[in-house]
Amino acid sequence: MSARCSVSSKLNPPPFQHPFQSLFTDEEAEKGAMGQSCASCGSANALGALFCAHCGASLKVRTVSGSNPRRRWAMPVAALAILIVFVGLYFWLFVLDDMQNRSVTPIAEQRTSAPAVAEIFFTMTEANIRDKRTTSESVILGKLPRGSQVTGFVQLGSPPGDGWMELSDGNGFVAMVNLSKSEPPELVTLLNDQPWVVDMPIDVWATGTSDSPLINRVRAGTMLKLVGLTADNFIEVKLADGSYGYLADGKSILARLGGKPIAIGFNPQTCAFNGEIGAEFAKIGARLRTQWQTLEAKEYADEAAREKAYAKVEGKSSYVRLRRSFDGLSLTALGQHYESQSLYFVDPPAKVIAVFRDNGFNIGPDGIFRATELYAAISGTRGEGAVYGKTELSCGV
Repeated sequence: MSARCSVSSKLNPPPFQHPFQSLFTDEEAEKGAMGQSCASCGSANALGALFCAHCGASLKVRTVSGSNPRRRWAMPVAALAILIVFVGLYFWLFVLDDMQNRSVTPIAEQRTSAPAVAEIFFTMTEANIRDKRTTSESVILGKLPRGSQVTGFVQLGSPPGDGWMELSDGNGFVAMVNLSKSEPPELVTLLNDQPWVVDMPIDVWATGTSDSPLINRVRAGTMLKLVGLTADNFIEVKLADGSYGYLADGKSILARLGGKPIAIGFNPQTCAFNGEIGAEFAKIGARLRTQWQTLEAKEYADEAAREKAYAKVEGKSSYVRLRRSFDGLSLTALGQHYESQSLYFVDPPAKVIAVFRDNGFNIGPDGIFRATELYAAISGTRGEGAVYGKTELSCGV
């Protein structure tokens, strides 16, 4: 019996037990059964074991071959994490910012949605109240004199001066071109929108007061419309955009309206003019004398032909345009007649008479210079002289 047992034990040796097998507990071996299998005998081994618990074969090659599932998933997980980071950054920088901006009402929309507020304006000229916001297809409901205060809701046009004000009482509309935020001053002299081409750079002020803010500075050559002169010596002007402004030293400007200022030295006793006007009349006289000398030196077929040639020149007036200003008057031309001389003005006779009276001339209500031996008078233009203005100052026989 002992021999059989001996042989039997040699034919069926007990399972190999690796020296390190004792390091694993049965529980760990059971868990390891689902960890990794031995490439040599197929037995299950614990994950991370270096040698097979049954045959002793090395499990190192299996590990190096990359069968570890953690390594297989490492790169995809890392790529996914990077993608998530980029998507989150894009959302934060662009999408979230846009969503926040859309949640805020733009300023223009806030203004549109805000209730309209009534504003106070003043009429700068006589203004019509109309039943519609148009001048072509509306009915005039009434008129507002200059300086009237109006309250209403502004509906701006393009440009703003073309807009309208809806009166707060609902009784019509007034064109914004007639309105201003500042109350207009009283005008002592009306200029009726007389055009004036600025002769030098000039400041335009918001009001006709000494503490007024500056609103513009116009250059020479700019055309302004003069509304009138205030008691404080400002000229109210209408600007190109329809708004109003004020020019200081108004009387000085009035003296320059006709062009370069000129002094008129005139002696009604002798009909003599001095200064620039006297020099211009001297030039005219010199040309006329030369013309007569040429006629007299010419040979004619007979005396009748000579008289006919003289008749064409004799009694004919000679005019020279001369645009100058004199104390607010606009001088336009000089005229040399057969036995008299004339100055022409664009202003009406009454205004010209008043200015010459202010300069010390004794002029009657009929416009005639008093105490003179020759005829000297200021009157309305007539004949061919009417093309040079409304008024002429004539002196002669």
